Amino acid sequence: MLYERIKAVRKALDLSQKEFGNRLGVSRDVVANIEYNRVEPQKILIQHICAKFAVNTDWLENGEGDMFISHHENLAEAIRLFDELKPDFQEYVLQQMDKLLELQKGVNTEP
Repeated sequence: MLYERIKAVRKALDLSQKEFGNRLGVSRDVVANIEYNRVEPQKILIQHICAKFAVNTDWLENGEGDMFISHHENLAEAIRLFDELKPDFQEYVLQQMDKLLELQKGVNTEP
């Protein structure tokens, strides 16, 4: 059921209902009502959950495939941590990741 899978995503991200709601721009009550199957989430909220947390849309809507888009175990944790950073720090992290990718390219091209 969709409401169970939404709850599973929240728990996999180790977020409270309030934290999950805050990151999605909805109240804890909205999250609770969805998780207790009192209301059906709107399509736009489902899309937002998938985009925000790299959730596989097929899994969330139909239970098919893996929960997260990537098979990397640490992706959900990385997204959660990044999302907690202030915008200036997020920008810094992205710059450092770009530098790491450049460094990795250099390492991979050397004989």
